[in-house]
Amino acid sequence: MCPGTGKSHTVLPRGAPGYAGSKRTLAVYDPAAAQQRADAARLSADAGALVPSPVGVAGEPIKAVPLAASASKVRAEPPGIRAPDGLLPYLRLRVDLPVHFIVEKTVTATDVDPQQNRFRLPIDGVMRNLRPVLSHLDRRAANLVHVEAPRPRLPKLPKVPGEKTKKRRGREHGGLPVLVIECYAGIRELQLTRWESSGVCVIKGEGYMDFINNCGFSVGDVVEIWAFKQKALRLFGVDIYQEGYQESPLCILFIKKGQLLPPPRALVVSDGGETTQDHAPC
Repeated sequence: MCPGTGKSHTVLPRGAPGYAGSKRTLAVYDPAAAQQRADAARLSADAGALVPSPVGVAGEPIKAVPLAASASKVRAEPPGIRAPDGLLPYLRLRVDLPVHFIVEKTVTATDVDPQQNRFRLPIDGVMRNLRPVLSHLDRRAANLVHVEAPRPRLPKLPKVPGEKTKKRRGREHGGLPVLVIECYAGIRELQLTRWESSGVCVIKGEGYMDFINNCGFSVGDVVEIWAFKQKALRLFGVDIYQEGYQESPLCILFIKKGQLLPPPRALVVSDGGETTQDHAPC
């Protein structure tokens, strides 16, 4: 388009012959249209330009995430537990027995209170990591078959003037017999159960306070809780389930963080009797 006239004119491409009968197509030059095409090309180039992204943004491609950051953190099992003089051989269990991390817990005042007389386990860790280890019979004994919301407490009985109010008796929970192990306290047979009234999962039983005192735990200590159970004989890498074969008890191992010293001895309690043996390795 010519300035000031508003009319378009025709030009021949450079190098094109200007003789009559030429088969080349003549180009119509419009300055306004050319400017629009140039602007569109520039915007397209800007839109397609590479823009550096900050590290760790939510829309980051999966391949751009380091493997160490994308992989879930695996808890290292207790050191030396499979050694020839370690805990598994000491208990006459398979050296290749799976050892499961259950949960990490901070010791509270109620865990070392004689009035409470129990060690509370976080229910989420029990359901996620410990329950799959148990057989159906184990779950029944520990009251972990049907886990529902805690039942509401029954209202207190009204007091009658001049009469003594009888204290409501709680339900006898029993529990799954387990061997609880700690380096300094040794091995103690206790019970694992879940209380329906509160939904709390606990370790309790006769001799619990002696065991927990020998552990030397203080309020605020962080304790790792592990579990293992031998369910079958293993021959040539194959699990053999023989009729009449007795499974091992569920073993629950307490490990206080930073505690690596060997224990002086192991105290094994069964049926109310105590016997002192060589120390149990940890």
